[in-house]
Amino acid sequence: MEPTPSDLNQPSPVPPAHPPDSAAGGASTATAPAAEETLESLRRELEELRERNLRLLAESRNLQQRAQRDKAQALKYAEADFARSLLLVLDDLERTLESIQAGADVPAISEGVRIVYEHFLKILKDRHIEPIEAAGRVFDPELHEALYQQPSEEHAAGIVLREAARGYKMHDRVIRTAKVVVSSG
Repeated sequence: MEPTPSDLNQPSPVPPAHPPDSAAGGASTATAPAAEETLESLRRELEELRERNLRLLAESRNLQQRAQRDKAQALKYAEADFARSLLLVLDDLERTLESIQAGADVPAISEGVRIVYEHFLKILKDRHIEPIEAAGRVFDPELHEALYQQPSEEHAAGIVLREAARGYKMHDRVIRTAKVVVSSG
């Protein structure tokens, strides 16, 4: 009997090329050991990465602790250079006192004190500590502390007449306001 067009659209029964226990079925069981090896390799790699991560975390913690110790040490001894500079001024003052006790004349003592004073100002300037100019300037509460007001015919109200104690800035920050007498006009 000849096939009809509708029969051509139907699948024909074809026996399987290989029985279920053939080499194709064995291939799936043969890939299982390879998959196991790959899985074991990935587990080892994961464990190595975990260990590496732990070592890096420990190293990071150690670096942070070392940085904190270094910062604490730097803060603790930050003023050492400044202190050494001040000790030089102290040496100068001690020599001045010795010359007074030895009976040096007033002009020599005055010159010694002036030299010590200039040396001290240089040390301050080297550390960016500068005096605040106050006398003759308009009173500024950011820079000046008014001790009292005093009438003045020469100066308008609010002008600093004189300093009782000089003020100082370090860089742009006021570290001590100038104590001043202000004109009331």
